[in-house]
Amino acid sequence: MNHNRDKLYLFSASLGLLSGNMFNYSIIIFSHSLSDQKSFASLVFFIAYLPFLFLSFRAGFILDKYPRKYVIGISQLIAASSAFIPGLLSYFGILTSENKELLFVFAFTNGIGMSFLMPGRFAILGDLVDSSKITKSTISLNKLLLLGFTVAPILAGLIREIFSYGTLLMITGSIYYVSTIVLFFITVPHFKQDQQPLRKAAMEESFAFVKSENRISQALIAMFIAMVSVGTIQVLLPEFGKKDLALSESGRGMMMGLLGIGLMSGAFATALIMKFSSRGKFILNGLLIGALFFLGIGLSKEIYIVFPLLLIVGFFVGSVTTFIPSVIQECTPNQLRGRVMSFYTLIFLITPAISGLCFGKLTDFLSLSETIFISGIVSLMLGIIGFVCLRSLRMVK
Repeated sequence: MNHNRDKLYLFSASLGLLSGNMFNYSIIIFSHSLSDQKSFASLVFFIAYLPFLFLSFRAGFILDKYPRKYVIGISQLIAASSAFIPGLLSYFGILTSENKELLFVFAFTNGIGMSFLMPGRFAILGDLVDSSKITKSTISLNKLLLLGFTVAPILAGLIREIFSYGTLLMITGSIYYVSTIVLFFITVPHFKQDQQPLRKAAMEESFAFVKSENRISQALIAMFIAMVSVGTIQVLLPEFGKKDLALSESGRGMMMGLLGIGLMSGAFATALIMKFSSRGKFILNGLLIGALFFLGIGLSKEIYIVFPLLLIVGFFVGSVTTFIPSVIQECTPNQLRGRVMSFYTLIFLITPAISGLCFGKLTDFLSLSETIFISGIVSLMLGIIGFVCLRSLRMVK
């Protein structure tokens, strides 16, 4: 990767990942402010990821056929507008609790943009770096993603403490716009196949490849297991912080930021972890250990217990979800990278959306802490199944 191009791409990606995570957090707390029904926020969250169900595979095909830089840029403009416009409507009093269902539209359009953005950010690395550096570059990009997750709720909480929800969403969209402007100044070579297959044949090729490559298919299953609890964290934890822990706006932003610090610690510890353990073994062990500590969050309403547990859970989620895409990327040829990473993105984003919706609905019948505990039980059971069955992944160094 060219040095100046490297810095520009990382800067653009950092801004895009920050604004994306700010949108995810802001749309949840904004939804809670518009409705007393807890499941409304989980429904908004689910709708934001619904487009992945029918666009992910098409997105992968497009990313392998057309210049990835422009696909990412257009997608970011869609995501930016999906944050800025509802912010503008809220600021002028047009979007209120009376017509809160308008949020469904903007959540959905954001999901359209994200369907191309998430696999695109990973796939474009194949155009920017040599194959020998793809693992390291993927880990670096994942660190930026987790950094955005860490900083976003803290920054959003501080902004919300001073300004309205409308202003918060407009700032979020503006950061996206700046990221897109920077991206278009970057020169990215376009990888082009000698003969591009038709979409149906291209998808059949990618399905066959994933099915034949056990390390990739089992890494995708491990990502599914890791993401089940993330849906509960994203949808219910902010409200748990407000209602059960009695935190202020900035306080629950700090709580999510603490989780993010754990995620970042796990991501940055990956180099050290690899000196003592193979990636495959650590992924499977980490899924179990993280689920065990997550159980404890649902059993306590004391800050001095919940906060350290969040830090530990974040560490294992961060390290596991950093290792998994690096395994997938290093096993995937560049001509298939967009399509294969679309499988990864589908699982990475739709799993927490579905789990968030399901566990959010459960809070209409149970308390937040009981729901979080049940989510932990489900994650633990899945972790045990993965530990026993994912033997090819265990062999990954």
